[in-house]
Amino acid sequence: MINIKIGNKSYKVEECKTEEEREKGLQNVKELPEDEGMLFYHNPPEDVAYWMEDTYIPLDIVFINDDQEVISVKQGKPLSLDYIEEKDVAYVLEVNADSGIKPGDELKFEGDEVEGIMKVLAPDGSVQMWLQGGERIVSRRETKILIKKAKKADKSKDDKDYKALGRYMFKVLKGQDERPIEYVESNNEDGKKSEE
Repeated sequence: MINIKIGNKSYKVEECKTEEEREKGLQNVKELPEDEGMLFYHNPPEDVAYWMEDTYIPLDIVFINDDQEVISVKQGKPLSLDYIEEKDVAYVLEVNADSGIKPGDELKFEGDEVEGIMKVLAPDGSVQMWLQGGERIVSRRETKILIKKAKKADKSKDDKDYKALGRYMFKVLKGQDERPIEYVESNNEDGKKSEE
């Protein structure tokens, strides 16, 4: 179980990352505490269809995009075989019906930042290293270029400048994604040094 916030509500949610976990979902669950739910991951984002077969409780099915923003909230009727569909979905949150969650609400994962420490995640989602301040994950040169492009776009409000900033940011991220994994000495969560 992990803790999330969405809109002004907090939930403890069970994570479903595999196809098998997604297929089972909340089937055969007869009662769900008000502050609990289930979070389904779709990586990369995709068009999805959910249904309520063998699900006995009315649900809000919350569709969330890759920017962690709620796209839509649809109602799941117990034992219904009707498909509930949405496009370009990164996460689906299932909670009790009448949750009050609405489009535009933001999904936040609690614990992503611990006392000013930031996590760097490996491709499999595990913590690769902890940044405690001063470390860089983007080179000094790339950072200067990003800042320059961001200031230009902010000042001009011109679409071409925003697009140039976006293209450069994607170039930086693509470069990081394609570099080989490096093994570095870093401090883990309890402050002890370890080889990553």
